[in-house]
Amino acid sequence: MCSDDTSGRRAKLAEVNSGRRKRDLISTYVDILNAIGNGAKKSHIVYKANLNFTRCQRYLNDLLNMGLIKIETTPHLKWTITEKGRYFL
Repeated sequence: MCSDDTSGRRAKLAEVNSGRRKRDLISTYVDILNAIGNGAKKSHIVYKANLNFTRCQRYLNDLLNMGLIKIETTPHLKWTITEKGRYFL
């Protein structure tokens, strides 16, 4: 009896998960750049781009290395989009 109930739950879970789509990397980069706008702290980017802090940091490092964003430290640590980043959008 227990195994039938478990398999039923698994089937429902599979149905729910099958409706979700993973974002491709470019879409994630675009979401991050849009979240940054004219400047944003990391917590704002995480919230607006729907990421966790670990992934957000990895993607921010990628965008920084590509020259699409930069870090401003006055008065607080803030991420901003470069001209190259605006062109990318």
